[in-house]
Amino acid sequence: MRRPPFMRTAAFVAVAMGGVGFLPLFGGPGYEHALATGLIVPSACAIATALDAARAEGDERAPLASLGRGVVLGLALATVSMITALLHVLRVGLCELWGALLYFVLTAAIGAVMGGAWGAAVGEGVSALVRRGRIERPSRRAAAAVIFALAGPVGCAAISVHRFIASPMIFAYDPFVGYFSGTLYDTIIDAGTTLLTYRAGSIATLAACALFASVLERRSDRPFGLVLDLRTTATRARAALGLACAAASVGVVLAGAKLGHFSTPASIAKELGGEKHGARCDVIYPSTTREQEANLLVKDCDEQLVAVEKRLGANGPKRVTAFFFRDAEEKKRFMGAAHTYIAKPWREEVYLQQGGYPHPVLGHELAHVVAGSFGRGPFRIAGDLGGLVPNPGLIEGVAVAASPDDEDLTDAQWAHAMMKIGILPEMRRVFSLGFLGDASSKSYTLAGAFIDFIGETYGLEVVRAWYGGADIGDLTKKDWPALDGEFRAELAKTELPPEAESFARAKFARPGLFGRKCPHVVDALRREADVCRDSQRFADAIRLYREAIAKDPLDFASKKELANVQRRHGDREDGIAKLEELAKAGDKAVPRTWRDRAEEALADADFVDGAFERAASRYDALATRTIDEDTARTLEVKARGAREPEARAAIQALLLGDAKHGPDVFLGGVHLGMWSATSPSPLVRYLVGRNLLGRGFYEEGAKALDGALDGALPTARVEREALRQRAIAACALGDRDALARIRARIDGPTDPFVGASGGRRASTLRMIDRCVK
Repeated sequence: MRRPPFMRTAAFVAVAMGGVGFLPLFGGPGYEHALATGLIVPSACAIATALDAARAEGDERAPLASLGRGVVLGLALATVSMITALLHVLRVGLCELWGALLYFVLTAAIGAVMGGAWGAAVGEGVSALVRRGRIERPSRRAAAAVIFALAGPVGCAAISVHRFIASPMIFAYDPFVGYFSGTLYDTIIDAGTTLLTYRAGSIATLAACALFASVLERRSDRPFGLVLDLRTTATRARAALGLACAAASVGVVLAGAKLGHFSTPASIAKELGGEKHGARCDVIYPSTTREQEANLLVKDCDEQLVAVEKRLGANGPKRVTAFFFRDAEEKKRFMGAAHTYIAKPWREEVYLQQGGYPHPVLGHELAHVVAGSFGRGPFRIAGDLGGLVPNPGLIEGVAVAASPDDEDLTDAQWAHAMMKIGILPEMRRVFSLGFLGDASSKSYTLAGAFIDFIGETYGLEVVRAWYGGADIGDLTKKDWPALDGEFRAELAKTELPPEAESFARAKFARPGLFGRKCPHVVDALRREADVCRDSQRFADAIRLYREAIAKDPLDFASKKELANVQRRHGDREDGIAKLEELAKAGDKAVPRTWRDRAEEALADADFVDGAFERAASRYDALATRTIDEDTARTLEVKARGAREPEARAAIQALLLGDAKHGPDVFLGGVHLGMWSATSPSPLVRYLVGRNLLGRGFYEEGAKALDGALDGALPTARVEREALRQRAIAACALGDRDALARIRARIDGPTDPFVGASGGRRASTLRMIDRCVK
């Protein structure tokens, strides 16, 4: 390390990693710091080692010594990088130490050692060329050492890019970088045992290099100055062991798909096992999927593809492939994204986990593929430099506008609410990399609202041309400030419910990923706590929730769950006190949604304790002020259970549970049957039908919902949901007559959606229109 090239490299690493640490999330040990180290340090180590090993003739250092210097330099530079991270801890605080250190060792530190080993091999190769007279001038020797040293890390990165382009993969295992998770919005980074098997291959590679270097002898009379020394039993044994280590390394590479180091379309299709083909959709799905469910996946894909094309005014590819995984964990294992849904327009593929019929996100991902028909560059997206620099706001905004969700407020209404509370940014920022600076819910909503505005004001052809690379100013003859002003003026015309501003503040004012404190650690702790809660390890759950809150005092999800678990299974009085503290906090201290959830938990406690009237009053107050249709409807049903003894047992089993156990659908079904037998009512028929549909029993569910709709359902929200669920059943069964009756009821004088938000009504009608085409 005292050699000048090594000292200069160490200084470079210290300055570079020290500067990187000032970026959000990169200060302190963790995933981002390890990723940055893996991108910088192995290349720097390879260059420095190659320059050192590419010596002039007359330097008789053994090959093993060159390798040893590279390994030691890699360890030293990794240590320098970690020291910079620990220094940043003094500025930003520590999220995690031992877990982060272990992850760093398995990724960037081993990668730095690999860089040193590669640099030693390059240096020996360049030195051999010097001995052969192929390279004479020192400047050329240095240039060759640098170029070939960078070729290793760059070549491995090129392989990862190729896999990203040629397969569903978005993650990458790399000998120098270690692990790249591939997605921004999945905050829990857990490579699992796959990283261990990958690094076992790396260690086998390093061992093979060391063993082979130990049996190489320097001989000036040989063309390249090196010869294998197999004259003794010891050297022959080392050579044999080196061959075994090399074979192990090659074996890990060849078994990469099985070990989870990479995937291909063929390997994923083989693992899932099921395949069906529709009019335009090829669907790959788990072989354990029921036949009816698989047929609905194909039907859903075909229907939503046509609907998206109509909304965008463009034709997509002739065929689209949709991969459906069992759950988020399986999707993460095979292609890298857990809770983030992905589309690759250039491959005409979408990747989702199963989510019922109709799938809530399928249309959004298909919109990305259809938009590829007017996108630009090799990836068929919107962006600068021929689509090589993505414009995430334009990419996601078009997809949101093409396939709106069924939220209670439209994107324009949410944007209006953001404007009223003062958190609406300039639209130019949304349609740049600033899109990534806010929470995803805020950025997606605003992008979708603005694309809708452009499409309605200037035409879809302008949206398509903008997406394809044209300048929005040239297309509209307006600059960004003028467009921003027009957009805000249009938003001001939309009507808002009284509570919209309070809910918008709760929904959108929270910081994005880069503005949160320790998001990876906090979310991982909360997930582990949730698992402990669900498996009835309540003491562990309480401990983990407390750890998450200690890391991030604004983690209201953990605060609410901690109080709830304590109320049910720990210090009951303390749990209730914590819930009351959350529920009574001010709007600036605790977002409205979390205050209401705490209030609902208190109402649930009253219900379980037998204080039914107090529980019903709490439920009524919450249902009156919330703008979330699903939450309000559930509150109304709970209030019904609190007031009506014949409904109480079933509703408690389905939605609340008791003092010891959570909700249980089997027990709820038993009580629903008893309730239906003793006191049949439209509400019990609705609950039966909804639960049957949720389990794929569409014929039986349709009959129960018909019975519910023939009677007087207790609230307008329950009637709306009964109609929506009946429309889903009719779509699944291909019952056009039932769809016509539902459409007539919605369009008629007794429209149950009167007084409700436009979003839910519009989404229901869009679904009906898709099914009858």
